[in-house]
Amino acid sequence: MVELVSVIVPVYKVENYLERCVHSIQNQTYKHLEIILVDDGSPDNCGKICDEFAENDKRIRVIHKINGGLSEARNFGIDVAEGKYIVFVDSDDWIDPDMIELLLRIREMHNADIVECSYRNVYKDKIIEETYCRGEIVIGDSVFALKGMLDWKYFKPVAWNKLYKREVLGDIRYPKGKLHEDEFTTYKYFYNAKKMAYVDVSKYNYDRTREDSITGKKFQASNLDACWAFRERVDFFENHNINQLQEKMNNIYCWYVAESIYKCYCYDIKDKKVDELLSQIKRDILYFGNKKVKDEYLNDLRMINKNGIKYYGKYRQQRINE
Repeated sequence: MVELVSVIVPVYKVENYLERCVHSIQNQTYKHLEIILVDDGSPDNCGKICDEFAENDKRIRVIHKINGGLSEARNFGIDVAEGKYIVFVDSDDWIDPDMIELLLRIREMHNADIVECSYRNVYKDKIIEETYCRGEIVIGDSVFALKGMLDWKYFKPVAWNKLYKREVLGDIRYPKGKLHEDEFTTYKYFYNAKKMAYVDVSKYNYDRTREDSITGKKFQASNLDACWAFRERVDFFENHNINQLQEKMNNIYCWYVAESIYKCYCYDIKDKKVDELLSQIKRDILYFGNKKVKDEYLNDLRMINKNGIKYYGKYRQQRINE
């Protein structure tokens, strides 16, 4: 039986990239697709381009909505998708012609709930980095995948470059109004998967060219959202008794918070998000006091809490210069 795959593409201010993205999906060797283009109130010609695509390809569905951000656009796509499998593609990226066919083949071979492939980092049409690419296939359960995610090896906490069995998404949706929305969500999908597969072949092209791309901007207050995503993971791992990864997650969180505070110092960021994080640090010092955390990370949090951002920033700068 040929199964339907729903490909969800959030669209916003990408008229110079949209055709490349959609064409790469239309030209997949696996043809039984539902291509969902979610026009997130884009002020340029994206909405018109989407409609033109739909007129010429019956597989394409277009949703026009008021701008609500990437998370809301993805959620709209998930809610209307009819496929047994889900694939996310960002509208300024593109995929190789056989990506979906390959992921489906790996899924069938290993009965996997999520299959992930490698990807290329592209800048101005040139490959600047290609992750792995040895052709290896790695199989594991949810805890194995979560460990790979924490090690930034094999399984990555991004939405794209994956094929998801619809059931693993369940009622889990991306948080609205958050930067780093993948960090809040993907690990929950991993946890829901009984078996995951990673194929060490690059089939997704991640374009880092756009000057107005979120990832291209300097550190700003909204980047602190990742701290809260990691904090949620700390609680999630504890509440779901993922004990073998708890210490590693605690360390990653404490390290990342200290790094983020240092960047707030470097970029002189003053925002209520910073104040909220400082309040959380105060609570975390008590929380992690009897947990397994490296002393150096916990001591950094204590220094931030006791002496403030400016003192800690100067201390870190001095340590770097030594």
